[in-house]
Amino acid sequence: MDDFINLFSHNLCIRCTGRIFANIDTGMTDYQRGTMLAFAYKSFYGTYNAPDTCWLCNGIFNEFDKYFNMVKDAIGTKEYTTILIGSKFDPETLLEEAKIQNKYGNNGESIKKEFNREFGKYFSSISGKEFSKDADIVIEINTIYDNVNLIIRPLYIYGTYKKERRDIPQTRWINGSGDSIESLIGEKLLKFTGGKNYKLHGSGREDVDVMMLGNGREFIMEVDEPEIRNFSIKEFMEEVNNSGNGISISNLEFTGKKRVKEIKEATYDKIYRAVVECNTPINENTLLMAVNTFRNFTISQRTPTRVIGNRSDLIRKKEIKYINIEDIHDKEAVVKIRSQSGTYIKELINGDGGRTTPSLSSVYGYELKVKCLDVLKIER
Repeated sequence: MDDFINLFSHNLCIRCTGRIFANIDTGMTDYQRGTMLAFAYKSFYGTYNAPDTCWLCNGIFNEFDKYFNMVKDAIGTKEYTTILIGSKFDPETLLEEAKIQNKYGNNGESIKKEFNREFGKYFSSISGKEFSKDADIVIEINTIYDNVNLIIRPLYIYGTYKKERRDIPQTRWINGSGDSIESLIGEKLLKFTGGKNYKLHGSGREDVDVMMLGNGREFIMEVDEPEIRNFSIKEFMEEVNNSGNGISISNLEFTGKKRVKEIKEATYDKIYRAVVECNTPINENTLLMAVNTFRNFTISQRTPTRVIGNRSDLIRKKEIKYINIEDIHDKEAVVKIRSQSGTYIKELINGDGGRTTPSLSSVYGYELKVKCLDVLKIER
């Protein structure tokens, strides 16, 4: 009974009183729970007078309309369908509340948690926007300084690209100059979304001088802080494909962040076509015996000298499914190669000074090198 009397000595409003026992009866709101406690107190002692002002919440639960308008102004014209509410409260307030709740068994919830939940319900009821843990916009209300901070979830678009030129990289150059697959797609995407920036996530990558043909390479474009989320993917795809810049995209669809990891971790065999050249006329029989060595054969590849500055110096085992000869003309041969994901094809041919063993050069007996290389298919 003393605890019951003490409960109402803290000069808390009904809602803040009910919140002390939020986890005891979860079928009620904190306000309903507080009302029930106040009714019981009045039944015992004949009277109950709620404080004019609550030192803990300062009536913040009566100011939802004010915060709604603040959030509405902050969002402006941004498109979104889902929200997540967060908030900041004075640390001293949270500490004092925790001290009170500790006296009664730590069965309560914080004012911050209740505010997030109840304001979220209020905001959704008026705006029609739904709650989601993966929300388009995270709304953080700072109740100390009465301001709003928005965290805009990036927009993710999945697709496949083809590259029919030998002079552009997959991602932007460090100095920002020159074309890249990322920039040729991303700059147009900013026009459609009003976003701040973009990033291409690829399922692997090809060298600058390698064409990506066949069924294309999977990619996801990430757009930061998009103003527009609903636009015609078909129109966007057509604008990219009609630009005449040597790349094309297809199979576009909206997706989520989770898929970025999926495509980056995916491993698929790849089929290549390489034009191989030699300093002397190529002997067909000798080359045929050499390529037959690599049928379902595992090679050792140490990180190539051309990329050692960017990657760890490791030895990797890679399986070559086959190397088939398609054509031989004087000092050049056209070969088709199927290999395990992550195989360095140029080094498979030239040996990279012994860092790839065996190589087609070492088995053939003469130095060979790749004149040009195309990815024909990714076996996904």
